[in-house]
Amino acid sequence: MLQSNREVYEDERFRAIRYQLVDLSGVGQFDVSANDMAILAKSDHMASRTNPNVRVAVVAPNELMRMLSIYYESESPDSPWEQQIFDSLSEAQTWAMGV
Repeated sequence: MLQSNREVYEDERFRAIRYQLVDLSGVGQFDVSANDMAILAKSDHMASRTNPNVRVAVVAPNELMRMLSIYYESESPDSPWEQQIFDSLSEAQTWAMGV
């Protein structure tokens, strides 16, 4: 996850994005620790300095993924990014795109 985020944040188009969809609905096993989520939150917080106008929509189909997503958010309380957790991709897309 950190490597893919780094690639996105280093891309010149990053400054123009307005939302991220994190779709975990197809994930069978989520082998991520709380420490991994804290590192990811710090990385995203640094990226938010370049682009503060991002909405992050997370599709989390089970309780573990929901709890890790909530923990991620708690690790960066002053981030300008808005985050919401959803049960379905369609709900996440609607919210993320502001439709």
